[in-house]
Amino acid sequence: MDTLSYATLEKIGYEGYVLPKDAPEKVLQFGEGNFLRAFVDRYFDLANEATGWNGKIVMVQPIDGAYGFADGINDQDCLYTVLMRGKQDGVEMDEARLVSSCSRCINPYRKDDYRALMEVAVSDDLEIIVSNTTEAGIAYDPSCQPTDEPPASFPAKLAQVLHARWAAGKPGVIVLSCELIDNNGAELLRIVRQHVADWGWEDAFDAWLTQDCTFCTTLVDTIVPGRIRDAAEAAQVAERLGYDDPFLAVREPFQMWGIQGDDALAQKLPFIQAELPGAFVTPDVTPYKKRKVRILNGAHTGFVPGAWLAGFDIVRDCMHDDVVRGFMNRLLEQEVIPTLSAELDEADLRAFAAAVQDRFDNPFIDHQLLSICLNSTAKWRARDLPTLLDYVEKTGELPRCLTVSLAALIAFYTTGFEGRDDDGLHLRRADGTAYTAQDDAWVLDFYAERAGMADGELVGEVLGCEQMWGQDLRAVAGLEEAVAAALATIRADGAKAAFASAQ
Repeated sequence: MDTLSYATLEKIGYEGYVLPKDAPEKVLQFGEGNFLRAFVDRYFDLANEATGWNGKIVMVQPIDGAYGFADGINDQDCLYTVLMRGKQDGVEMDEARLVSSCSRCINPYRKDDYRALMEVAVSDDLEIIVSNTTEAGIAYDPSCQPTDEPPASFPAKLAQVLHARWAAGKPGVIVLSCELIDNNGAELLRIVRQHVADWGWEDAFDAWLTQDCTFCTTLVDTIVPGRIRDAAEAAQVAERLGYDDPFLAVREPFQMWGIQGDDALAQKLPFIQAELPGAFVTPDVTPYKKRKVRILNGAHTGFVPGAWLAGFDIVRDCMHDDVVRGFMNRLLEQEVIPTLSAELDEADLRAFAAAVQDRFDNPFIDHQLLSICLNSTAKWRARDLPTLLDYVEKTGELPRCLTVSLAALIAFYTTGFEGRDDDGLHLRRADGTAYTAQDDAWVLDFYAERAGMADGELVGEVLGCEQMWGQDLRAVAGLEEAVAAALATIRADGAKAAFASAQ
């Protein structure tokens, strides 16, 4: 079977949408991973088809490496397939789209490619720069110099690109930072300007950065498992498509791309003008981040430790159990959403929560509960504790599900304790399955030092640990007694019984 390329598409008589190979390169993208290709580049591809924007993307390999990505995807004309697999509105879907929005991939650590990067920088066609260089990518590296070809860090590379563009008298660009850090666009601009100051570059360039370029803070949300790793399944997909595609990417149906900006920015983004689902421009993405953290992430952390103790191993199976699913839905509908409705439309919150159940019930992803439990202490503090405190402040009562969730968290670190080792706490759940709880060393030490302590005393110790929660939770009226009671139910009757008691 032939590998995907423009020639292969012509050979097999492909009749779907394909952007011409010579379309102008309007986007420069730092990053070439599965997420960008399955999410961002797919958005641009759909926008090209819907609006005739007619823009190609130049991908830039952000780090040096000999793994051959650039050469490999260039050999197939930067064409690739995205499989959208999962559930949407309760209906299973498995859809393929050929993405033709990318023109080439540059490895700037090769001299010719570095020159090519700087040529794109001064192109009349360039309008948008996109990045996803991981959370560690937006970081200041003082070792980077203006003469490096290229500098090691992404912000330093971007500074070079933008300086070359300014020096050539070209207009500013829109920068869409998709890294998962707070205020990603503002932080990226701050670091670029730090390089400008360190390198002694012109004040006029610094003014151009802030006045002519638009650095956008964005929030992205979709799950991209990556490639199909089972050889037999990959062969079946290739047969279905009619070509071999080693760069095929798999993702879930849910998608959200919130971009902080105004109406003028929205007019310049083709995927916004195409009114594609999940993409929007808003004056402030902060409420949407809170929605994601408290609903999606909060649901995960809220039920998973208890579900593990109840004998479940993967997320999908939890969604097929009335008690566990009911516990999660009650947590979201009656405890989380009421604390967010002052900032976001309640119908929107409920729609987002409903989508969570579809996402967790994805038949194509075996998401292991134990992997979700990694570092659960910090996760519970960030994702679930704010809801608990807001609920108490708003209603004067304790949230029943989150109280049980906190008890289950304590049980996760203490059930069947067998010892503490370098890799974590060695424990055993009620069905005899051995497991290792992994967290920060001080958290593991805290629980190991209290092994065998009476549960009532243990709950007091946990809630009173300000290092864990940033405050003494024993000050929350009735919480210590309620958590102790829920923990007693878990010890005597199991976590599932405790979940049922909260509904």
